[in-house]
Amino acid sequence: MDSDGGDAKLVDVARLAGCSPATVSRVLNGNPTVGRSVRDRVRQAAAELGYVPNGSARALRSTRTRLVGAIIPTLDHAIYATMVDGLQGRLAEKDVSLIINTSVYDLDLELDQARLLAERGAESIVLVGTRHKPQTLALLEHKRIAYVFTYTCAPTATGAAIGFDNEKAGRTAARFLIDLGHRRLAMIAGITQDNDRAEGRLAGFRDEVARSGLDPAAVPVIEAAYAFGNGRSGMRTLMTAAEPPTAVFCGSDILAAGAIKYCQEERIAVPGDVSILGFDNLEIAELTVPELSTLEVPARDMGRHAADYILASPLQRRHLRQRELPIRLIVRGSTGPAPKRR
Repeated sequence: MDSDGGDAKLVDVARLAGCSPATVSRVLNGNPTVGRSVRDRVRQAAAELGYVPNGSARALRSTRTRLVGAIIPTLDHAIYATMVDGLQGRLAEKDVSLIINTSVYDLDLELDQARLLAERGAESIVLVGTRHKPQTLALLEHKRIAYVFTYTCAPTATGAAIGFDNEKAGRTAARFLIDLGHRRLAMIAGITQDNDRAEGRLAGFRDEVARSGLDPAAVPVIEAAYAFGNGRSGMRTLMTAAEPPTAVFCGSDILAAGAIKYCQEERIAVPGDVSILGFDNLEIAELTVPELSTLEVPARDMGRHAADYILASPLQRRHLRQRELPIRLIVRGSTGPAPKRR
């Protein structure tokens, strides 16, 4: 399991971390039985030494593995599955295999998974967003593994960025609701910590509110994991306030579906009393009552274009490093003009 050439070895990591080589091996293979403090020491030591288990390194240097890795936050949400489907379909056309890992929004776990993918000989890795531990990107640079950021089109010094402008998406949502006459706005956002996509949409929403002459500080924001129940409870908090909003932008269709469910239970008319706008354009958007207005994410196209970058030659990649895909506003029955003040 030791690495080749002048690279650090497993025993070097163990010595620096103050534990046994077997413990180092368990940590780097994602064994959950190792205590957090030990895991942190091992990760830090591995990062400092630039260590990656290189069981497949000899093969990688002598021949292409035709193997790509993808580390996504979760497969619980259909939007990521759709992106992966587009990615896998395009790679399969060229007989390239895909390994899929999920990080559950944990950047430390993402680093561990990047090490494992490097060990298995992945030639390229697809990531979500631009916020990652510096050690993760340093590892990929050190091992000369190409990487692609998706769900963002923000230019980067290295790697590629293929996706959409999250701040623009947030501004689009706010502008749509303001143009309908709404002045009391709110947002049920995703968790913004370690999530540049959710953070960007929230920033864009607030920015457009300010540009419209409204006070962004007066816009209540609830951050919640993308779950139906969180949309329902978030909407309860907003609508039981002294001055409830007349329009709510939700960071996902799942949150928006929960928000609509709460309104149905409390006989709050949608959109008569409050408009609800989602994000993603999942299948559930056409199953709510009323059907959900939402912003459509180009998930499948993202996967396909990410694959195109990976399959391209080094010269071609220079022209494919940044690509902004359009988002689309889908207007259905959950949004309408602001209600007249009583």
